[in-house]
Amino acid sequence: MLRRKPPVIRPEHTALLVVDMQKAFLEPSGVMYLPQAVEIVSQVAQVARDCRAAGVKIVWTRMSHEGLVGGAYRELFPQHFNSDGSPLLRRDTRDYQILDELDPRPEDLYVDKTRYSAFLEGDLAERLRAAACDTTVICGIATNVCCESTARDAFSLGFRLIVLSDVMATGSRKAHEATLKTLRLAFGWVMTGDQLRKALGLTA
Repeated sequence: MLRRKPPVIRPEHTALLVVDMQKAFLEPSGVMYLPQAVEIVSQVAQVARDCRAAGVKIVWTRMSHEGLVGGAYRELFPQHFNSDGSPLLRRDTRDYQILDELDPRPEDLYVDKTRYSAFLEGDLAERLRAAACDTTVICGIATNVCCESTARDAFSLGFRLIVLSDVMATGSRKAHEATLKTLRLAFGWVMTGDQLRKALGLTA
């Protein structure tokens, strides 16, 4: 049985990583529409508002399939590419944009990626350390793919990890629960959006 105290969260040393909440996945016309992702839009928006109010740094990740996406991705997911080999999800399209309802702002951090993890490309870890952030809170999609990959890398890079169980989604409830079980066991804390709100010292 785990003997683990709830995490102490210092907002000024914490970053919220909102993973891939893009129009491609969230609009019915999106090239990779995921209905389950729509179900958490209001929760993600609330968590972003709470974190912003508490002084937590906000980070938005954006996925595309341009350039090197790693390994056998094109073979595994040929449906993500046109017949000429060009990707459906590109940076110059509406699909790439963060959903407007989530209120992304210019002063927030943005991570443009072609891999599952937000830490493999660019300098996110360095930017977080430069901002004195030692704790990452992760929400978004998909629980068992980009969220889990980002969470594992955050832990491996020395950041404290919190994942929000009801502010993440994927296509399978079973896969969602399995990922949460693993992350809770070996990588960090699993909380709800409401629990995070209380830990940030915000009243209802």
